[in-house]
Amino acid sequence: MRRVLYIVPVIMLVMPGYSAFTKVGMAGLPFLKIGVGRCTGMGEAFVAIADDATASYWNPAGLALLMRNQVILNHIDWVSDINHEFIATVLNTKVGNFGLSVVALSLGRFEETTIDQYQGTGRTFSGSDIALGISYGRMFTDKLAFGLTTKVISEKIWNVGTTGMAFDFGVHYNTGWRNLRLGMAIANFGPDLRYSGSQLNFTYDPPWEWPWTREPIPATLLTETFPLPILFRFGIAYDFFSYENSALTAAIDLNHFNDVNEKLNFGVEYHISGFYLRGGYILNMDVNYASDVGWGTGVSLGTGFRFKPVNAVSLGIDYAYRNLGRLGLSHRLTLCLEF
Repeated sequence: MRRVLYIVPVIMLVMPGYSAFTKVGMAGLPFLKIGVGRCTGMGEAFVAIADDATASYWNPAGLALLMRNQVILNHIDWVSDINHEFIATVLNTKVGNFGLSVVALSLGRFEETTIDQYQGTGRTFSGSDIALGISYGRMFTDKLAFGLTTKVISEKIWNVGTTGMAFDFGVHYNTGWRNLRLGMAIANFGPDLRYSGSQLNFTYDPPWEWPWTREPIPATLLTETFPLPILFRFGIAYDFFSYENSALTAAIDLNHFNDVNEKLNFGVEYHISGFYLRGGYILNMDVNYASDVGWGTGVSLGTGFRFKPVNAVSLGIDYAYRNLGRLGLSHRLTLCLEF
């Protein structure tokens, strides 16, 4: 066990250095970075909490903390007409907890334009993203948990798309002191992808000086490969007080990306008798808040409540608000069923 405790932190420390060699701003499939669940109302500081089914996204080790089965539905009104959906379920077993998750992003419909018909051809097309994940989390000691998510990801725009696989790894540790928790996770670790599809096919007309043919030649554009948005998360969470019917929790996450600079996430959650209030802030190291977008960008707020409609069944409803700056406001609704 000591060897495991040594190896895991080393892996976590090496990964940010690995991702630093990738090209800034060149990672694809950005929908994989859209946060989900109640923690979006507390600055998305959740890797050390990860105590519900959204742990399959934030830190799969957190799945091991669940003592009951759970289903979560999350809807996000993203920018413009883009809608983001997340569904996750967790099955509690004696050999660990298993999870299934689906992330889907709908881009709506767009009108086709060409060089000659720049005002539109009258034809429309759509785009979508989807990720299907299988997760597993298990307690290795009474304080230490590990987790893994394996997912198939796909993106399609009209008749061009890409499909691949990615993995998330997570560790969760409860120090035992005032419920001080540590969390670490690597998300979207996988091979580079490449777009392909019929829209990349074309007919090449050879120049007249070619001696071997004058006939058009079928050809296909070969697109450049691109990396996944690999992300390293490290966070701490602390309960200022925790009683049977009330608690105040604060959390801080550091997020290291392979395509943008770091982000610091701050969040607090207070609950009393099933009623929850949340607040948080996301500090983006790429942004000059004072002269560019204003300090209001990055603010998130949330609320929610839990109740038992019938015995042995708990229902939770959460709402979160996020200020995206120039992109406007984002509203998120989460339903949680525990049984």
